[in-house]
Amino acid sequence: MDASRKAGRAAMLVLAAAGALAGCPPRSPQLPPPDVTVLDADAGSAEEGSPAVPDAGIGGVDAVPPEEAEAAWHEPSAEREPATEAARKIVETLESIESGLTATRYQHRTVVRERSGVYYWDCAGMVAWVLERAAPKARAALSEGRPPAREFYDRIAESPTDEPHRGWLRLASPEDVAPGDLFAWRKPDFWPDRPNTGHVGFIVGTPQPHPEFESVWVVRVADATEYRHEADSRRSGGEGGFGTGTMAFWFDDSGTPTAYGWYGASQPPDTFVPTLIAFGRVSR
Repeated sequence: MDASRKAGRAAMLVLAAAGALAGCPPRSPQLPPPDVTVLDADAGSAEEGSPAVPDAGIGGVDAVPPEEAEAAWHEPSAEREPATEAARKIVETLESIESGLTATRYQHRTVVRERSGVYYWDCAGMVAWVLERAAPKARAALSEGRPPAREFYDRIAESPTDEPHRGWLRLASPEDVAPGDLFAWRKPDFWPDRPNTGHVGFIVGTPQPHPEFESVWVVRVADATEYRHEADSRRSGGEGGFGTGTMAFWFDDSGTPTAYGWYGASQPPDTFVPTLIAFGRVSR
């Protein structure tokens, strides 16, 4: 690792320790309305949320703007198709959620009214709900109820890179990641008092090399959170919940993700948060 890269990593550690964003923070508990179906009885808020009006569809924002492509450290990656049937079903499920969405909110109880387009959940609740419909074998490899975000990371990190095990495959580099895959990270050790365990979500675009920073890749994701990403579909000033946005990830020379940039290509890499990150794929 050269001197400039070492300096960037040192800066990341200092800024992260000062309290940068970790993802999936809690909300205060409230009671759900009487006409909703509660799928997972975890503590959380379930009041009627404001309608979510997406301003960017799944995969609808280029990670690397065309006018910046000439400055990229190599040519932008060609768009990839979902690599498995389960990944294709994940993309279709996410598109169905987005197209029918009328209200969403970030909370720690999964409350869904599909026909009404209502989705109240957090990141782990959203991913578990989608996997139940698109990849039941992979879902069965996790704990019942609402697995915490750290469990998704652990499941991916423990999976092989050559053949799926219990429906899970770990991806070894950003060049392997495609729509319908998953990302997950563990809460950094320097935030021991935060009640969340990390963050998890889905990839909905093809990772693209950052036009300026060789070790950084940017990609569209779908997740559930209070905090908006770059070019985010969630309404500004809303209550979070389901949406899509652009994130960035720092990879080391071996292709391992080592830090995330919540705010995408516009976030300076020296403010990324270092932690344990994994990208995975479900096969069934």
